[in-house]
Amino acid sequence: MTNAKDRSNRMKSLFANVNREELEKHIPSPVGTTVRPASSGSMSGAVKSMQQTFSAVEAENERLRAQLQSGDSAVELDPASVVPAFVRDRMDFEENPEFAGFVEGIRREGQKLPILVRPLPDHPGQYQIAYGHRRHRACQIIGIPVRAIVMQMTDEELVVAQGIENAERENPSFIEQALYASDLKKRGFSRETIARALGRNEEKGLAYISMLTATANAVPEALARRIGPAPATGRPKWEKLGAFFKDQKLPSDTNSALNGLVGSERFQALASDDRFTAVMRVLDRSSRPTNTPESAEIDLGHGVVVTTKRTSKAMQFSIPHAPAAGLSTWLVERLPTLLEEFKRSERGEEQ
Repeated sequence: MTNAKDRSNRMKSLFANVNREELEKHIPSPVGTTVRPASSGSMSGAVKSMQQTFSAVEAENERLRAQLQSGDSAVELDPASVVPAFVRDRMDFEENPEFAGFVEGIRREGQKLPILVRPLPDHPGQYQIAYGHRRHRACQIIGIPVRAIVMQMTDEELVVAQGIENAERENPSFIEQALYASDLKKRGFSRETIARALGRNEEKGLAYISMLTATANAVPEALARRIGPAPATGRPKWEKLGAFFKDQKLPSDTNSALNGLVGSERFQALASDDRFTAVMRVLDRSSRPTNTPESAEIDLGHGVVVTTKRTSKAMQFSIPHAPAAGLSTWLVERLPTLLEEFKRSERGEEQ
């Protein structure tokens, strides 16, 4: 782990060729500065007020320029003027229960570390995040300016900056890395750049990128995002999950059971790793080979022998009346209850 000054030095080294004069064109006016029109009867006062306002704006801009040129200081930006990166290295953090505590920490102690942004040339006064999405969102929720370091960056430099930041904090989970690598690949980035963006500059990092993108291609992205980051679930388990899919599709009955699971409130209330386990339980159960022949007899004892007949679309049961009069009626009446028990088992709930 490195301190904020070390991080700043690494960033300055990465972007040593930044054109300061060009960047200064994008420095914003102070957050909340407005110019109010005066009435027609007080023009001289209005002109004086406007002159004072412009002087204040210019003074603030000078302060911001000085901060920027110092290399170690951050400017304050209106969170509304800052948009997310074009590619995200992490899943939706707002669903994480810990995010509320993160927001309260910034509300109580302020924003300790600045975020990194780049100006958007086609949208003056607008910026795009390289890293620091959680800090930006927290400031947005609280209603305070977000402290940011502003640097000109190419798309490639932006994703590499994300990699530097990730190397200094908790790494993204395997599936977050897989989706991130897949997204970058779809956008035309080279494997070398993707490896750098994930903090893997060693030669074997290229093979790792191939494993990531292969897993992302096997598992439907929508399902992966419903499961979430699953920080304790590594590559072997995700690869096993991907093996259930063919061209990211499942057999219709398995797909129906899985949709019932992930669409339930119970599933959403689970922790991310537990969601993964619940999904695997459904897929394992659905994929078990059945040894039941097309026609069979099941001896239940007491002289009751049930005949079954399996077809491609249904299982038929034949229950004799004589040995257990009323059994078939009793079963039919309880079918709704049995169905609910079955659904709970599919969702991994306790019986």
